[in-house]
Amino acid sequence: MDHAAPSLLAAPPPPSTTPILTLADVVTVLRADQLLSLARKRELISAVHSLARLLDLDPAAVPAEPRGLRNRLATLSPAAGGIGRGRWNNIRSLTLTALRQAGVRTMRGRASAPLNPAWEALRAQLPDAKARLGLSRFMSHCSAQGIRPEAVTAATFADFLAGMESESLVRRPQAVHRASIALWNCAAADIPGWPQIVVAATTSDRLYSLDWAAFPAGFRADMEAFLAHSGDRDPFADDYAPSVAPGTVKMRRKQIHQLASALVLSGVPAERIAGLADLVRPAHAKAALQFLLKRHGDGKRTSPYLHQQAQLLKTIARHWVKAPAADIAELAVFCRRLAPKRSGMTEKNRTRLRQFDTPANVPALLNLPRSTLREVRAAATQGVGEARLAMLAAAVELLIVAPMRIDNLVGLEERHFVRIRAGGQEAVHLVIPAAETKTKAPYEVHLPAETVAVLDAYRAEFRPLLCAEPSPWLFPNPAGQRRNTIAFAQAVQRFIGRRTGLTMNVHLFRHFAGKVYLEHSPDDVETVRRLLGHRSQATTLRAYTELKSTAAFRRFDAVIENWREQAATPTPPRRRKTENRP
Repeated sequence: MDHAAPSLLAAPPPPSTTPILTLADVVTVLRADQLLSLARKRELISAVHSLARLLDLDPAAVPAEPRGLRNRLATLSPAAGGIGRGRWNNIRSLTLTALRQAGVRTMRGRASAPLNPAWEALRAQLPDAKARLGLSRFMSHCSAQGIRPEAVTAATFADFLAGMESESLVRRPQAVHRASIALWNCAAADIPGWPQIVVAATTSDRLYSLDWAAFPAGFRADMEAFLAHSGDRDPFADDYAPSVAPGTVKMRRKQIHQLASALVLSGVPAERIAGLADLVRPAHAKAALQFLLKRHGDGKRTSPYLHQQAQLLKTIARHWVKAPAADIAELAVFCRRLAPKRSGMTEKNRTRLRQFDTPANVPALLNLPRSTLREVRAAATQGVGEARLAMLAAAVELLIVAPMRIDNLVGLEERHFVRIRAGGQEAVHLVIPAAETKTKAPYEVHLPAETVAVLDAYRAEFRPLLCAEPSPWLFPNPAGQRRNTIAFAQAVQRFIGRRTGLTMNVHLFRHFAGKVYLEHSPDDVETVRRLLGHRSQATTLRAYTELKSTAAFRRFDAVIENWREQAATPTPPRRRKTENRP
């Protein structure tokens, strides 16, 4: 059965007559360059070869084109290749220099060349290192293009973005573009003599939801009534169904917002969406889902989240709108077509887990919390910066021994830690009630003594520096409130990346736990199920079958290697029996 609408056919572009260089061609050009010193040649060629090795590709098979290289590099983790963050940055910078030396058009980095006097004078007026660093790439671009500060326009920033996207290895060009505009506008407002050119701020192209004010008040009221009804069901109602969790209510509000915005952007006027009944009409539901499908990847493959949105439309039609049976059946067809194949772990997570096939990377992650805590405790002064490092170290320590979901991590309070004293000894359990977990199953973990020591040191020495007021949260913000979930997850990921070179988001800790344990005990799936809080072993098996297969192949390889060693060992010659003669 189809999982997407058919794609439009377009005439193929005319063949290009411009030869495309590969990394192997770049190496050839460098070797023939008579102006480069021998040491510089070796440095650049080594960087190109290192990049190809990290990509696990022959240099002759890698086009020397910055946009394509950036996309390939986005999937790499320096730690997976056994190199540190500093070496990784050098490889990227030297590779870009090698491409430029070979004649490939590239954008210079923020420190590639000195700025011209006008830009250098403007840069000196910036108040702090953050502003100077944040605008340095844009200033370098303008200086190289001969654009004076007073000649900057919105088109200058647009050209800057286009250059980063096609001629640089910057990981997130749009984010750099937005940050540069924001810093420029702040400087124009605060610094006397700064060019008075204010550039309209841009938003991420991933953002498409319209403001709530764009929709009729009746639609919003109908949505809130549905959410209140589904989140607090009357157990004695004739149409009783179990209430959904507060987190589900929040997610449904977001999904309805996205679906309604998608419907408007697909061509339906907002004023025609008077209530949820208009949203779940099959024609409207199809238009909204097709819009969202086109935004996802190549527009042909579905996703679990899109499938959830289709299911929500069917739920609203059946239980709230009480739509005709024919409409509900048509929405059910959309759900079936958008259901992704259940294949366990995603390719992205499988790729990121491979960095732990490098033996040194496992202890690098496991030892990170305690090494960081030792560092901040030994610092000459302990301020907010050291306290933030201690907080992130404590979060990583918890994720290692109790790989919970990010919402539970950010929501940890002192009440979740239960201290038990028996026989003169103390044990600490992390206890999360069933009502607070995604699977509605209680989550309880005995914390090792080393973990308790890290948490106690963080609480006693560093949490007071983050929040002076009493707070129930383990990781409070400066106002003593719960931290923003997304921001905290990003902070943990950056902390791990900067300290170890590993590409490690919070959710990957769950897969890391499954990988490490199943490599040690391949047949003990039940322990992994309990550790991750899965409700059924089928969920665990579906996600980690590949890891069990990997362990099986390793055991098989060990058997083969043992046979080879036996075959390579020469067998001592057998003595011929001689008859005893008189």
